[in-house]
Order: sequence, then structure tokens, then C-alpha cells
Amino acid sequence: MKQLKFLVYGEGPDDYGWKDSTGGWRPGSIIYLLKKCAEEMNVDLEIEYVEKRFIDGKDKVKLAARHLRKVEGKGIPALRFSMYAVKNGYTEGIFYCDTDKVISGNQKEETHCKKYFEKIYSDVTRGLQSVEGTIWRGLPMISLKMIENWLLADKESYRKCFGAEPMNPKLPSKPELIWGEKNNPASDYPKNYLKRVLEQYYQKPDRETYIDIADEISIETLKEKCPISFRRFYEDFAELCKDD
Repeated sequence: MKQLKFLVYGEGPDDYGWKDSTGGWRPGSIIYLLKKCAEEMNVDLEIEYVEKRFIDGKDKVKLAARHLRKVEGKGIPALRFSMYAVKNGYTEGIFYCDTDKVISGNQKEETHCKKYFEKIYSDVTRGLQSVEGTIWRGLPMISLKMIENWLLADKESYRKCFGAEPMNPKLPSKPELIWGEKNNPASDYPKNYLKRVLEQYYQKPDRETYIDIADEISIETLKEKCPISFRRFYEDFAELCKDD
């Protein structure tokens, strides 16, 4: 079995995890998805984590003006992540982020969503590739529009977790494309939608619940239901595993 070691960064505890009271790292929902992908590819995956403070916090990597001329937007923390990884001896890593929302155009229209995703994907990729003169491969892992969209993809994961498929409401047919007003609990804002789905099981949308759902998600279903973002990551990851 092929062995790979990745440094992973995400935007918060709901996605890539958190430090517990003992100082150990508790993996978040995307780590469970990542391990499922690795298992499909017959890869023994070792994962280490970089704390947010080193990438986008008080101890963040300092960038010179020449670095900032190469990157923009989410490419900036992606470059910091790459520089941190290389400095600490890593050769491969995964940078997770959300696109959050489409800046211009219809938030639910597939063409606009694809166009904006490609912009974020390009920014992050440029940041990951802007470390010069070293052996380093960084992969973007980008959710359209946030991690909750991916967690709304597979009705079977809810049946396995909670005993029945969601019915009130059902899961959206195109979970990547849902959107709505953040401050309206009845809207299709992904966090609000997921909260309503979980209410039928008397569950709260917390870190542990996210992990439970992710741990039961079918990767095939996730690729099918989230073709813009998750399928792109899966294909990139498969290519890296094949070429390693």
C-alpha cells in the first residue's frame, strides 16, 4: 500500500478540526472525507495539521511585497500555508477553504457558481504553487459554497446516523447550489438548511454531528451531487496519488 504524508489546513474546527484540552488534534469532517478518498485509492494516509494562527492569525507567515504581487484573495493564505509547509519539511499538503458565496451573479445559478469557483480555485492554486526552488505539491480542497453544502449531499448518511432518510425537509437535489439569507432561519442558506434537516432528528449542527455525517457519506454520491467542487478535489487527489 502506498504511503503519503500530508499537512492539512482548513478554515475552522467544523472542517479540519481543533486542538482538544490535552493539546491533541481532533480531526474535523473534511478529514473523514479525505481518509475515505485515500482508502478508495489504496493509500495509507498520514495527516498532520497546521494551526490557523500560523496561516491567518497572530503568528502568520510574513509575506514580502514580491510574494503579494503573485497572489490575491484566498491565494494569500494558500501561499502562507505553502511557505510554512516547506519551512517545516513537508512535501505535500491540502489547503481547504470555502468560497462562501458568489460575489456577482445569481447565487443559485450553476454557470455563475462554476465561474466563481474556478476563480477561487485558480487563486488558491497559484498560492500553492508560488513557492520557488523546492519540491512541494499542494492541493486545493474547496467547497462550494461551504462545508454544509457537502454534508447535505447523501441521504443515506442520515439514515445510517439517525435511522431514517430526511423527509422534512428532504435533502436538496443540487446541494452545491443552494443559498439564501443568513439571518432567515427558513432560508436555503446552507447552515440554516442543515439545521432544519437535523431538527427532525432532534440533533444540533455541531462539530460532532458534522463528523458523524461525514463518516457515513458515500464518496461516489458526494462526487455525483457536488460535481463542481468535490469531484474536482477527488480527481486532483487521485492524480497526485497516481503520480507519487
